[in-house]
Amino acid sequence: MNLHSQRLVQLGDRLRRAWSQPHPAFASGMDARSSENALLLQFYGSLAKAAGFGWQNAGRTLVDKTYLRIMKDCFGLDFQGLSEDELAARLDGFIRQELAPRWEEILESCRTEGLPLAAKLLKACSLTLFASDRVQTATRQLLFFLCPQLPQMPCPGETDRGAEEDWQIYQALLSQLPVLTRPQQFAGDAHQQALVRQLIEGSDWWCRRVLAAWQDETAPALKPGRN
Repeated sequence: MNLHSQRLVQLGDRLRRAWSQPHPAFASGMDARSSENALLLQFYGSLAKAAGFGWQNAGRTLVDKTYLRIMKDCFGLDFQGLSEDELAARLDGFIRQELAPRWEEILESCRTEGLPLAAKLLKACSLTLFASDRVQTATRQLLFFLCPQLPQMPCPGETDRGAEEDWQIYQALLSQLPVLTRPQQFAGDAHQQALVRQLIEGSDWWCRRVLAAWQDETAPALKPGRN
């Protein structure tokens, strides 16, 4: 096992242990809603549930402002001065206009064939939320949890790379990727647990999550084609 693989395994183990634990950056680490398990359930799970009910939510936003605040604190996101109320309203508009009509396509948009859609949605989300033509770090993080099937990575601290370059980096690492132990415990009721378990075990989301953490440590040394 080379040095990169060792570090990936270490990061994977650390993230797996923290998977169901409250994040220390929110409410002093005492709020279970701040675990990555809970965030994935609240973002992706909320959309999956809404899709089954015609995207109706009794007049409420599909993603509650509280979870935007949790996401902001846990990942150190810059919402560019927007309140969580305003961002929740803008995000709701984006979900209904851009994600809802494409939901079935999004669920199947894994790997290389999903790159054009991922790039389109990243740009549309940044424009809707932040009135910016430049893809924002917050946009990447939100879509990573809202639409985990899309072939993109959150890339903390990065705002210039596109979905295509992210995927080139990821593809270059595939041959080196060690076996990463995935989470085995899941929050929620039986249906919610099954939803997240299927995602974790049946997709490469967990691999991308670990690789994103590793890239954050090793950047800018990591580039396509380099060891």
